Amino acid sequence: MKLGQRIRNEREAQDISLRRFALMIGVGHTYLVDVENGRRNIGIENLCKIADGLGVKVSELTDEL
Repeated sequence: MKLGQRIRNEREAQDISLRRFALMIGVGHTYLVDVENGRRNIGIENLCKIADGLGVKVSELTDEL
């Protein structure tokens, strides 16, 4: 499973809308859409923001990619 799909699955499992999550972590809605759909590369800083916002470790999103 790709990183974007893992992010989406975790966000949806926590019942957080995409718009709300983008606001929570301070990234643009369209950026997050592109990340979840695999259309954008993600930098380590934003990956850390996403993991923190989801309450998971970065390794939980990236292991076995």
